[in-house]
Amino acid sequence: MDVYLKKIIIKNFRRFGEEGVEVVFNKGVNAIIGENNCGKSALIDAIRIAFSTVPYKKDIFFNKSDFHINNKGEVAQSAQLDLHLEDVPQYLIEIWDPEHPTQGEFHIKFYKTKTPNGVEKVKSTAWGGKSEGNPLSPDTFEAMEFAFLGALRDAESEMKPSRSSKLANLLSSVTNNEESRNDLVHILADAQGNILQKPQIQKAKEIINSNLLAIEQDILRQEIDIGLVEPRFESIAASLRAWLKPRWFYISKDDPLYTTVLKKCEELLCLECVQQDANGLHIDIGRFLSKIDKKDQQLKNQLIQLVNYSFELYQNGLGYNNLLFMSTVLGDMAIEKSGICYNLFLIEEPEAHLHPQLQELIHNFFESRHKASDTIQVIYTSHSPTLVSRIGVESINLLYEKNRKIQCLPLAKTAMDDTDKIYLKKYLDVTKSQLFFAKGILFVEGICEALLLPEMARLLERPLDKYAVEIVNINGVAFKPFAKLLTTAESSSCFTKAAIITDDDRCTDKDDKDTYISKDLDYDSDITDVIEKLKKGKPSDRFKNIEELCEGTEIELQNATKTLEYAISLHDNNILLILQAIESAFPRVGKALSDKVNSLSDITEKAICIWLFIQARNDSKGKVAQALCDLIQKQCDELKKGNTVDKPFEVPEYIKKAIYCVTEA
Repeated sequence: MDVYLKKIIIKNFRRFGEEGVEVVFNKGVNAIIGENNCGKSALIDAIRIAFSTVPYKKDIFFNKSDFHINNKGEVAQSAQLDLHLEDVPQYLIEIWDPEHPTQGEFHIKFYKTKTPNGVEKVKSTAWGGKSEGNPLSPDTFEAMEFAFLGALRDAESEMKPSRSSKLANLLSSVTNNEESRNDLVHILADAQGNILQKPQIQKAKEIINSNLLAIEQDILRQEIDIGLVEPRFESIAASLRAWLKPRWFYISKDDPLYTTVLKKCEELLCLECVQQDANGLHIDIGRFLSKIDKKDQQLKNQLIQLVNYSFELYQNGLGYNNLLFMSTVLGDMAIEKSGICYNLFLIEEPEAHLHPQLQELIHNFFESRHKASDTIQVIYTSHSPTLVSRIGVESINLLYEKNRKIQCLPLAKTAMDDTDKIYLKKYLDVTKSQLFFAKGILFVEGICEALLLPEMARLLERPLDKYAVEIVNINGVAFKPFAKLLTTAESSSCFTKAAIITDDDRCTDKDDKDTYISKDLDYDSDITDVIEKLKKGKPSDRFKNIEELCEGTEIELQNATKTLEYAISLHDNNILLILQAIESAFPRVGKALSDKVNSLSDITEKAICIWLFIQARNDSKGKVAQALCDLIQKQCDELKKGNTVDKPFEVPEYIKKAIYCVTEA
């Protein structure tokens, strides 16, 4: 059985209060996401503390400052970590649950005590299973290993030669029997013997003994001998170092190798291994060496010498050093070791110092390492929409602040069904994934709303960036999966301020002859019948389904009567601006529309003409929205300067309500 951490419950630890927070994990790769200061690092540290509480070698300590402080300034007197594991083998008897044979759990409680002289200290008690009092021993935790890569990390130092370096750990795992270790030790002992016979060593010993004799004369007549540190496997492991070998090496025309390499590339038909310029060539040595055979051993040796030119770790970029660290740790974890049934790799912000394409590759690497070894579980924190878009929603825990408390929403526990998850897996791209890091979310149907809402919010003096509000353009009307993503199956409570802005799409049912308005109508059609149908029309079934979906949740639903363009045009101040925008996109026919609208006196008739015009040219309505956006932006800029604006744009009431909803304190 391959153990993995299924759940952790944290109470009174740092930002997590008395009510506690429950975080659920899956086998394999898991992500913890959320805005800054929502407890991601605290969660990782809680796991680290839990797995290093009992062993003699602690990775991190629980301090007095770790106790939660509530809104009243009261410091908790105790804290508790409850860890639940799945696929637990029976031999981990201290945590194994006989009532549920695949499960296991252990708990750690921290509390304050005072010494006789009044000094306050933190003590802890740990137990396995459900009942407090069942002792835990290092044996249990020695079967479960973990590694940690922090946000403020120094991968270079972690890879430097030392007994505890990641390279030393990897070598220990690779040479996992006494015979293979002794083989390395014997090689080192032979090399040391040869070194000790060198005249330089003998000369150094001679100088010291000569000086000793001069000091001691015939009184002591002491002598020393010189040797190297006793050859041991641990010394070999502690001496390992790594460096980066550049892929391409330069050979100038003056170098005798230039002609030899070029000739050999032509002979082997591998000219793709070289790139020439006026002064020499670059050679992909690794690729080239794989093509030449033993008869060219001399050339091979010369090129290997060239490969010895390398960059030290401190000369590498931070991103590549992090990749080296992660590759070494996961390489060590993938090796099957006697007595180890679980490997946990905790990483804070694996995206640090990596560009988006490398972020995608590192996530794929995590997934492949887990598939290669089921004993590996990766849990990382992230602010990266790129990583969030790559990992399935079922593997994400969202930490967020609500009602002054930090809470967790495991996305696997939301109201989504399988169809919703499949949809979101396809459509949660890098842009839409930014919603997880927002304070508020505005879901909109298309590009027009996405362009106009930020400028409308500026007019209302509620700029969306100031309030950390994200606009999510659904590019259609499929709001259901996103709405379910924000709610839990049990409580239907949203994790953040959210609003859906949509059209009610009345008068679109072809079967209802009394209210259906044909899409073939244009601005110059007879609109007498249209006015009556709009008055009698009712919101579409599609809108009613969204309305029902939002009932009982904290998702605000705000709708336009018919469409956005119609709602905007129902305000006198907006008519001039939207006609200007239309004329900039459609100079000739836009002028004809303006003439028609200006000839009308009723605001509803004007709004209908503008709406029908844009509906008939639906494919180009984005141009109109962009032009209108520019005009509103100019008004915003003038108002910001303190200037008066003639006929300021009127934000439709339903959009006002949605903006206020997501920008409230």
